[in-house]
Amino acid sequence: MSEPEQHALICGFGDVAAGIGGLAWDLGEPGALLLSQGEVRPASFAIEEGGDATTIEITAGEEVVEAILSPQTMLVEEHGSKNPFQFRALSCSAEVRSKGGAQTLHCPGEVSRWTGKPLEGLVTLRHLAIEGAGDTQLIATALGEPSGEGHGDEHASGWLLGSEDRASFEETMITTQYNGDGDPTRIGLELWPADADHTSRAGAVRVAGSLLGGIAAGGTWAGLFRCHTDGTEGLGSYLLWRG
Repeated sequence: MSEPEQHALICGFGDVAAGIGGLAWDLGEPGALLLSQGEVRPASFAIEEGGDATTIEITAGEEVVEAILSPQTMLVEEHGSKNPFQFRALSCSAEVRSKGGAQTLHCPGEVSRWTGKPLEGLVTLRHLAIEGAGDTQLIATALGEPSGEGHGDEHASGWLLGSEDRASFEETMITTQYNGDGDPTRIGLELWPADADHTSRAGAVRVAGSLLGGIAAGGTWAGLFRCHTDGTEGLGSYLLWRG
């Protein structure tokens, strides 16, 4: 009898200028966080999929925020023969409102899913989703195996998802600064296209992010960051799973 297929999910949305954002995940154990009124708080979530849209409801205390994520661009990647899995990412436009509120916010969103055996044999999984210039999302993942000696030995991949197009990068470099508890406080990302001039700093897409707030839940740490991408300010999310 074949083993049942495993699933993993990360999805989020937000607007750094409006001070609102949400991130939800299920990597065998669900969790969520909510950014509002300048504070990031632990939360729970419910998700519903129907038609082309994904609706996510994030609850922190008495505050409930609903986001309808409408897909714009899809990425599908197949990985590995040892532990094969499929990674699917959607860049989305998000329609966000507080439950019972009259105002609606429009902002970027993203949904990532893994099927197969995405965590089997791994000691770390990193996932970053960052608002880029214009109507784009930068997605990066990094997979760490037990044989690796650290951050630099993880297998990293990066993509740019636009409203009408997508592109992958030949080299993806993720850097992370931690506090004394081992939680991320600052992040960096370099994404090099295949035809980039590596002698020039202008050849790469560069991101620098400072922490707005994060939470630890089980083996997962997740946070939202104020990110600067080649001069553009936007919201970024970072999830770090340690097996």
